[in-house]
Amino acid sequence: MISVESWPPAAVRAWTLAQRFQKFIVVGAVGLAVNQGLLTVLHGGMAWNMTVASAVAVMASMVVTFLLNEVWTWHDRGSGRVVTRAISYIPINFGGLIINTGLLYVLVHEFDMHYLLANLIGAGVAAVWNFSLNNMITWRA
Repeated sequence: MISVESWPPAAVRAWTLAQRFQKFIVVGAVGLAVNQGLLTVLHGGMAWNMTVASAVAVMASMVVTFLLNEVWTWHDRGSGRVVTRAISYIPINFGGLIINTGLLYVLVHEFDMHYLLANLIGAGVAAVWNFSLNNMITWRA
């Protein structure tokens, strides 16, 4: 374990943020597995409309990632009731849903990309949005 006791405050903040982002990425990987799996089942297996299936898959992964972020990524931050953080998390991640689904639609329909690859790209862009805003708002210090 690295000791940061002698580091300047700005370096400690950067180190802490990097550690938190690593946890967020692991949680995001779990959420992505939920998202991709459900999208595959709903669109690929059950022939749901791709955009509807994507939105449902993202919402399911949103519930999973909120719970994991609450108990692991930001376990040391956030005050008040969990439901209050969930109320902040939902609109932020809904923005991520719009980013993810919008990119999915454009990449599939305009660039003829496979829907699962397009979904990965959309999820990556949405992850940056979600982490930044949730770190500043939902689980602020």
